[in-house]
Amino acid sequence: MATMIEFSRTGDVSSPRSLRLRYLGLAFFWACSMLTFRSAILLTGNADTPEFNTLVVVVSFLANMTTLFSISALVERTPENLAKFSPWLFCGAIVAGIALIHLAGARFEGSGLVASLVAGSALAGVGYGYFWGSWADVLGRMHPSRTVLYAPAALLLTTVLFLGISLAASLAAVPPVLLMAPLPVISLLCLIRCRADDACEPEPQAEGRRYLTALTSLVPLIIATLVFSCLFGFMWETAVLSVDSATDAHGFPLVLNLVAALGLFIFVIASRRHINLSWTYQLLIPISIVLFAVVPFFWTVHPVILNAIMSAIYGVFDVIIWYMVAATAYDFAVSGFVVGGLVRALSILARLIGIGIGYLVMLVPEVASGAIVGVCIAAVYLLVMLLWFLWHSAKHPSFEVPEDDDDAEPAPSLTGPAIVYGCVNLGSKPTANENGTDGAFSAEGAEIASANAEAAMANAEAAMANATADAAGTEKEPPADDAPDEAVFALIAEDYGLTRREAEVLPYLARGRSAKVIAEALFVSESTIRTHTRRIFEKTCIHSKQELIDLVDKY
Repeated sequence: MATMIEFSRTGDVSSPRSLRLRYLGLAFFWACSMLTFRSAILLTGNADTPEFNTLVVVVSFLANMTTLFSISALVERTPENLAKFSPWLFCGAIVAGIALIHLAGARFEGSGLVASLVAGSALAGVGYGYFWGSWADVLGRMHPSRTVLYAPAALLLTTVLFLGISLAASLAAVPPVLLMAPLPVISLLCLIRCRADDACEPEPQAEGRRYLTALTSLVPLIIATLVFSCLFGFMWETAVLSVDSATDAHGFPLVLNLVAALGLFIFVIASRRHINLSWTYQLLIPISIVLFAVVPFFWTVHPVILNAIMSAIYGVFDVIIWYMVAATAYDFAVSGFVVGGLVRALSILARLIGIGIGYLVMLVPEVASGAIVGVCIAAVYLLVMLLWFLWHSAKHPSFEVPEDDDDAEPAPSLTGPAIVYGCVNLGSKPTANENGTDGAFSAEGAEIASANAEAAMANAEAAMANATADAAGTEKEPPADDAPDEAVFALIAEDYGLTRREAEVLPYLARGRSAKVIAEALFVSESTIRTHTRRIFEKTCIHSKQELIDLVDKY
C-alpha cells in the first residue's frame, strides 16, 4: 500500500519517466516464452519441421497449464505457499529446457529426438507457468493506474527483444540459445527486486468466496479469452502448415507485432492513462470479424499476412489480459497468481484446441479449403455472439443511479454485469453479504480502506488545489473541521464490501467531487469513475449523493 501511496503523490505519473524499469522485467520472460512457442528459432537439423514445432508448442503449453493450475490451487488455500517455491529452480528449468530443444536436432534422431524435445518443452513450460503467475501476482499488488502503463510498455519491450534476437540468430549466426538463456535470469532478478518493493503491501486473503467473486467479475474477459485464444491457435497452426515453415510464417508477424505494440503504448501515453483497458478488447472483436470474413478469399495467397494480423490482435489482447487480471487482483485483495493463473490456463487450453482444429483441417489438403470456410463461418458467428453479449450486458446493468444526480450518472458496465451485493443494516458488521458472497474487505479491510482513503484524499486535495490555482491563482481553502474522518470511510467500505478502488472513490463522492475531478486525481477515465460510483450506490443501496452523505453522517 505504501507503494501505491508513494506513487499517487509523485508529480506527473502519466509520463514514461515515471516507469520503474524493474517492473518491465516480465518482458524478458515473455519474449523468451514467445521465442519458444511462436517460432522455430530453437529447432535445428532434423527437428526443424512444422510438426516438431507443433510438438514443442503443445507440450510446453500442457506443462505451462498444469503448473498454473497446480500452484494456484496451493496458493488459493494458503497464500504463503508461493514463497516456498524456489524461483531459481524454475529459472533453471527454462534454461535447461531451451537448451534441450536446441540440441535435440543436432544430437538425436528418431525416438531420442522426440524424447529430447518433449523433455525440453516440458521443462520450459513449467518455468514459464511459474513466471507468468508470479508476475501477475506482482502486478496484482500494484495500483491499476500504474499497470495500465506497464502492461503496454512490457509488450513493446517484448516485441523488440523478440525481433532483435530473431534477427541476430539469423543474420549473425549466433546460437539462439545463448541469446535466450539470459532472458529468464534477468526477469527473475527483476521479479525478486519487485517483490522486495511490495513487501509492505497487504497479503492476499485466503478466502475461496472472495476468489469466486473476483473471477465472476472477469466472466466476460474469460469468454473473450476462450474465443480469441482458440482462433489464434487455429490461425497460427494453419499458417505454419500452409507455408510448411514456422520461420517463414513468423517473418511479417514479428514486424506487425512491433507496430501494434508501439501504437498501443503511444495511445496510452497520449491519453495520459485516462483510459480503461478493460473495455478495449471489445474494439478488437469487429476487426476479428472482418478478418475471418475475408480469410476464405485470401488464404491460398496471403496466409502469412492473415496470421500476422491475428498475431497483432492477440498481442494487444494479451496486454488487456495482463491489465484486467492485475486490476482485479488489486481490487479484491486476492493473489494475482491465482486469478492470473486460472485465466491464463484457460487461455492455453483454448489455444491448444485451436491448434488441434488447425492441424486436423490441414491434414487433408483436398478438403482444407472447404474446412477453412466452415471454421471461418463458425468464428464469425462466435465473435458476433460475443459482441452481442458484451453490448447487452453493458446496456442492462443490474442497478441504475438516478439520472437527476448528474455527477453520479452511471456509465455502462463494460466489463460485464455488476456483482449484486446484499444490503446490510447500519451498525452491523457482517462477514458475508446476504447472497453468500464475501465482500472485498474482511477483518483487515478497515486498514486497507483507510490507507486507500488517505491516499485518495491526498490526491483530491492536490487536484482541487491545482485546479483552483490554475483558475484563480489562489490556494484551496482548508477542509472543514467537521469533515468525515477517514476511519468512517474505512468502516463503510468494510461493511458494504467495497473493492479497493471503490474505497478510493468513496471519499470523493462524500465530499461532492465531480467525476472529472476524481478521474484526474486517480488517473483513470471518467467512465471508470461513473462505473465505480454506480457500484458503490448498488452495494450501499442508496440512490443519490445526498443519501450517501446521510449514510456517512450516520456512521
